Amino acid sequence: MVHKTTLTRSELLFFVRVSLLVCAVILIGIVMIPYAFTEDTNNSGSAILPKILDENYVVEQFMAEGIPNSPTTMTFVGDDILVLQRYDGIVRLVRDGILQPWPVLDVSVAKDGERGMLGITSYGSKVYVYFTAADVDAGKAIENRIYKYDWNGEKLVNPMLLKTLPSDNYFHNGGAMTSFDGQIYAVIGDNGNYGRLQNRDADWKNDTSVILRIDPPGPYYAMGIRNSFGITVDPITGNLWDTENGDDSLDEINFVPENFNSGWIEIMGITKNQTLIDSLPKYGNFVYSNPEFVWEKPVCPTGIAFSTSEKFAQTDSVFVGDCNNGNLYRFNLNENRTGFVFSSTDLQDNTLNIDESNQEILFGTGFGAITDVDEGPDGFLYVVSLSNGKIYRIIPKDIAQSVSESKGGGCLIATATYGSELAPQVQQLRELRDNFLLQTESGTSFMNTFNQFYYSFSPTVADWERENPIFKEAVKFTLIPMISSLSILNHVDMDSEAKVIGYGISLILLNVGMYFVVPVIAMWQIKNRI
Repeated sequence: MVHKTTLTRSELLFFVRVSLLVCAVILIGIVMIPYAFTEDTNNSGSAILPKILDENYVVEQFMAEGIPNSPTTMTFVGDDILVLQRYDGIVRLVRDGILQPWPVLDVSVAKDGERGMLGITSYGSKVYVYFTAADVDAGKAIENRIYKYDWNGEKLVNPMLLKTLPSDNYFHNGGAMTSFDGQIYAVIGDNGNYGRLQNRDADWKNDTSVILRIDPPGPYYAMGIRNSFGITVDPITGNLWDTENGDDSLDEINFVPENFNSGWIEIMGITKNQTLIDSLPKYGNFVYSNPEFVWEKPVCPTGIAFSTSEKFAQTDSVFVGDCNNGNLYRFNLNENRTGFVFSSTDLQDNTLNIDESNQEILFGTGFGAITDVDEGPDGFLYVVSLSNGKIYRIIPKDIAQSVSESKGGGCLIATATYGSELAPQVQQLRELRDNFLLQTESGTSFMNTFNQFYYSFSPTVADWERENPIFKEAVKFTLIPMISSLSILNHVDMDSEAKVIGYGISLILLNVGMYFVVPVIAMWQIKNRI
């Protein structure tokens, strides 16, 4: 005989009370705790993406993680990205769209003014890094140095010092580098020197205001450069181009043939004064020519890149980023790829004057302080933002969805919460990890161990989430209490080992209570009452 068990009224009430208790604990973790430590947790602009003005393209934040300590330039080594952190002398690895937790190189750099980790480029498995050396991080500058390293897939090894350059002053250190057909180029500004290489008939210092052949070494490629944060080679013609920063006006884009004289300090911008050109002090066989484009109002042009990919459909264009306004510009090349063509009558003099519109050349806005622009091996355009601590990727709209679905990998938390109400909290946690926890020994040790464990399975779970929306929602619901409780750390001081350990243990206990203790107690009480 089967006996049917029925709940009494008191037992049913007890069951309801326990259920309400569990719900209340979860509600506290979701809502009450994070907001008890702040007046407004939804004012973060980190989830706001830049805007592409060409409706045929979209922009995405390439990786969920932010890059701390002001990223400057990046390079591709195969499908991997190596990116510089300007202020702490660290090179970071981005693999499969994930910022890896360990540095692949850590050197001591000066960080005042325009010094720091300044440039990186690669050729095959050889990687070249340009930085302002110091005895200790943030110490007194010694000199600018360019090293060659071997990339072994995990670290930059076998350092070889190729070139030392002046860093007498904190400004105009240049640093941009590029490679083409086995030749490595680097650029340095005047660094406060005004002599022959700056078109003055006076005493002068070597290796200032020049584009150098670094590896293999050779004579100066160009001279007369005030300062530059961007050089590249047109892969179709093999011609070198640069961006150059003016003084109080007249920023430039230059087509740079061999033995090019850019004119500084006597000439910036476009001149028709042949007498002035002829009066430039002669250095070797360097020849002046006018820039291909000029901004009358400074924008601080930085990264410059050509697109070679047919699927990106911009093979007759060159892209330039600016640091002052967060704009990305697109210039249409002429038939010989030695200059630009414009439809607007305002721009046909190759100058954007202060009262003229930039709409014809404006491709994207809202990128923050752009420091680098590169074409990736996937054929898409990548933009580094120093101020936002991000790498963005620009993709044709018609293939963006298929790329998103096929790229795979990633962070299971970011994938589960992407575009949801939890996205700002997840971003805050990334910033917390990159800017606070890592400043302590225990925080660094914990995050390195945790990330190695976490990313051993996280990409697989992220793929499952993309394949199954129901599973994704289940993961998101499960993560809500943990994410919310961890958000507490955004509103407390984490400036000592004791505090990191104390808050860490407290939050572990809180999550153990929410996820295990309360449910176990509830089920045990229910079982005893039935």
